[in-house]
Amino acid sequence: MFGLSSRVKEALSESIEGIFDNIALSFIGNIPKLKNKKNLIITGEQNYGLAHLFIQAMGNKAPNEIEADTLKSLLDSSHGYIEALKNNTRATITDRIDGLSREAALRNEKMNKEDVQAVISEEMDKAKSKMQAIAEAESTKLRNLGSMMDISRIAGDLQDSDPTVFFVVVRDGATCKECLRLHLMPNGVTPRLWKFSQLKQGYHKRGEDMASAFGLHPHCRCTLTYLSKGFGFDDDGRVTYISENYNARADQK
Repeated sequence: MFGLSSRVKEALSESIEGIFDNIALSFIGNIPKLKNKKNLIITGEQNYGLAHLFIQAMGNKAPNEIEADTLKSLLDSSHGYIEALKNNTRATITDRIDGLSREAALRNEKMNKEDVQAVISEEMDKAKSKMQAIAEAESTKLRNLGSMMDISRIAGDLQDSDPTVFFVVVRDGATCKECLRLHLMPNGVTPRLWKFSQLKQGYHKRGEDMASAFGLHPHCRCTLTYLSKGFGFDDDGRVTYISENYNARADQK
């Protein structure tokens, strides 16, 4: 046989697809494509995937129709990243093993099982590393956007069309310079204020001067928070009530 047969390629492809689909189901939850195209259902059952992070960031409130649709869209996007990684990994493994098969055929030998296992192990290790990066980035994004949904509800009740927000920064030796630069004022203590309309709705690129609703990097520990009208910060950077007409955002300009 010169190269892998279509039947072997199909079996190999199905095996790799099954691994990634199980990861996606565990990480994302109910995926319509993988569950007979059922609609996304949000329940109170314990779940520590992306949907759980989103709902938790909303203060565990039941999502309305718009929020549920937003969550579904975000999960579809996350699933897309996993699908792309799956397809690339599947193609690479299949091509490399097909090459081993052709080389063995040219030598009139059987394909070495250890070589096949080495290819699969190497490529799956690469995929694992990339999957970890996807998980970290998407978890940060879903958590922050869940916070945005919660803030939108609160601001809507207060008739605040463009809420003023800030990021609560964990100030320790592990805090990155980018978070300090964009989430705090130059004094390194007072939170920097942003309007919802100013936040970038996409992944942050180092050096940009706009904070991102997605967070500045995977595993970003800064938490998006609403600042109500009349409130500001004390000398230690803690939220405190100033006066009814106080505008903290204008004070920072």
